[in-house]
Amino acid sequence: MTHNGRFKAKAIVFDLFHTLVDPEDFRPEGFNRAYNIADVLGLDDKEKFAAWWRSNERERHLSKSKKVVEFVDDYLWANAGRRCSEAELAKISLISGHLQDAAILNPRPEVVAALTNLRQTGIRLALLSNADESEVMNWNRSPLSTLFHVACFSFEIGHSKPSKDAYTFVLNTLGIQAQDSLYVGDGGHDELRGAKQAGFGLVVFMKGFVSKNGIRTQRQMTESEEFADTSIMGLDELSGLLTN
Repeated sequence: MTHNGRFKAKAIVFDLFHTLVDPEDFRPEGFNRAYNIADVLGLDDKEKFAAWWRSNERERHLSKSKKVVEFVDDYLWANAGRRCSEAELAKISLISGHLQDAAILNPRPEVVAALTNLRQTGIRLALLSNADESEVMNWNRSPLSTLFHVACFSFEIGHSKPSKDAYTFVLNTLGIQAQDSLYVGDGGHDELRGAKQAGFGLVVFMKGFVSKNGIRTQRQMTESEEFADTSIMGLDELSGLLTN
């Protein structure tokens, strides 16, 4: 699948957050999603709620029918004996996805340009993202949405990375084999290891955002470098990895 050190790709599968767009670009100083939701609910033990929020992430990402606000409402009932008010539900809905909203609605121009150029080469472009419904509710309004042939979100497909089923789902939807495809991600949710195990012909660590926004430790960065076949700082570097 390589020629003169370059990869002949029929498709490229991208992660979304911290790979194509970075919610950290829009994070107000001191903002913590779990803590802010706990404030709305008037919870004294914010760390207890934050620990639950972290442990509940996979379930939220895989839920086709239950919304984030419903998960929070159930937590409040189990731990405080009351249900969320309509006003609280509205605030929680806003808090849970507004950074992601801002990111997908305002992608960096260089990302749009790189994806546009890749699509014009005839390569099929797909998205595979671990996300709950609140994080991508405005995806169809994003300037990026029309650039992809396929967009797969974990809460819709019922599979999340690094499960092989998630990669298989997007590849089957594309109708292209893993060995003919390239995977690009920032390394979150162990996605690069998962892509290697799923048989992608080339796995690329997109480290441009996470090398600067502070959400990854140096150890995590090193592990991502080790799992990937190669690393890039920006999407414009992808063309240099490909051959016709």
